[in-house]
Amino acid sequence: MRRAFFGLAVMSLAALAFAGPAAAASGQVTQVRFQGTFADAFWFSSTATSRTDTSVNASEAKQGSGLFVDQFTENFDANGNFTGATDTIATVTSGFSFALHQSLASASLTASSLPATTCTFDVYFNQIGCSATTIDVSVTWTGMGSITRSVTNEHFKSDGFSESDHFSGTSRDATATGTIGGITLSASDLQFANLGTTKSGTITRCIGTSC
Repeated sequence: MRRAFFGLAVMSLAALAFAGPAAAASGQVTQVRFQGTFADAFWFSSTATSRTDTSVNASEAKQGSGLFVDQFTENFDANGNFTGATDTIATVTSGFSFALHQSLASASLTASSLPATTCTFDVYFNQIGCSATTIDVSVTWTGMGSITRSVTNEHFKSDGFSESDHFSGTSRDATATGTIGGITLSASDLQFANLGTTKSGTITRCIGTSC
């Protein structure tokens, strides 16, 4: 399985991050920080007339919780000709239950009737239209292998601008199974899954006309 890139967790939590600009005599200072846990997974499943990519990323941080689900299905006729596709996406900050257990041993996610949007595409991949829908999600992760720990500190400075970044986190590969959008996802369908924790902060300082 693919080793987790902590940047993915950062991206999933970015919308939850606290950003606080502060005026100062020397210019503008902005701080962005968050601390939380995450679990993600990606499956590829198929039937005689369809292929489906399903991805999920759940996170819980001091700034709030977040869940992203994407299920993209390509459809085919009996001769294997592509006939169109659907893409269902849910992005929410509430209405679900997510728990990551101690030492990245396991995690669980459940949600019923999450608000989502389904877009339909024709045989040429032109979007036909989109409509509101709901989606049910149930996923269980089990950690496997060693836990990777990472700490980074970076500093950048140029005329009138400086940035300091700090990151620390842990990550562990996992197996994941569940049911999303009525499709049962098995370990054999799994392409990768990860569990992890992240803690990061960014401070930017801007002086002068570039602010």
